[in-house]
Amino acid sequence: MPKRRTVTATRRPEPGEPGRSPTGWLRRVTTRRPVPSLVAGAVCVALSSVFIPLAATSTGTITFFRGLLSMPVLIPLAVSERRRLQPPRPRRSRPMALLAGVLLAGDILLWNEGIAASGAGIATVIVNAQVVLVPLLGWVFLRERPGRMFAAIVPVMLAGVALAGGLVGSGASGEDPVLGALFSAAAALCYAAFLFLLRQAGDADRIIVPVTESAAVSGLVALLVGPFWHGLDLTPGWASFGWLLGIALTGQVASYLLIGGALPNLPAEVGAALLLIQPVGSVLLGALILGERPAPLQLLGCAVVLLALYLATVTSGRDDKSGRPEKDASRR
Repeated sequence: MPKRRTVTATRRPEPGEPGRSPTGWLRRVTTRRPVPSLVAGAVCVALSSVFIPLAATSTGTITFFRGLLSMPVLIPLAVSERRRLQPPRPRRSRPMALLAGVLLAGDILLWNEGIAASGAGIATVIVNAQVVLVPLLGWVFLRERPGRMFAAIVPVMLAGVALAGGLVGSGASGEDPVLGALFSAAAALCYAAFLFLLRQAGDADRIIVPVTESAAVSGLVALLVGPFWHGLDLTPGWASFGWLLGIALTGQVASYLLIGGALPNLPAEVGAALLLIQPVGSVLLGALILGERPAPLQLLGCAVVLLALYLATVTSGRDDKSGRPEKDASRR
């Protein structure tokens, strides 16, 4: 008598369930491990900043190709994510993502202008004022009140960034420090608003679509503004093209997929604080890749920032356990 063959049915993932797709993996990692995910995303941004001088081209060119070269990776992932999700997308999500793209382009263009006018030290310190601005936006619009310990740690963070950026002991190296400070302050506002809108445009389920939309818009803005902003080179050469591809994959694809997925799962102040890994990572990766030699004060600043970040995440966790209302990442 022939043996009966048992057929095991494979259960299909329910709508919104992570599954085994790349989009499901990203959602699972950033939801369960938001802090390591955000740190990894910040390190990717720092790595892309090391590639920028190697690309040897204008800021407008970098911003344009950063968005353009990320599309072949982001668009298929975004289509997969959109097909997997059945609930309708909130109406405000797309406008927020598109505006976030405009602000991202503004941040990149203005920050590089600030560096040219006042030097990297001042520009780095001012643009990282987002560590204050992002929690302030969360407090005003979402009623997410930062903890008292976080407010006490912020000056320590900024002091560490000042040391890491080389501000102490070198002073301003640009031709117009005041103008550079204004450009950097405008970049800080753009960056803070970008992070805030990206956090609100996505959620625990929708990660890739908002990142893709913001990346496309940032590239479009660079295409329109670049010719008037130190030029836009559409044929930068193969050597520059390779570094531009590296910037797109690290500074746009990997970084903001991880950051965009982690931000909705963290309090606003913790997300903003962890992104201070970027200037620290730029100093350390610059030493490893470019052979730069950071001064002892810069290394001290890196250590101060890392210690302050540890205290910020630990004290935030204690605040949540002591009765602070937790943010529902799925509510939009």
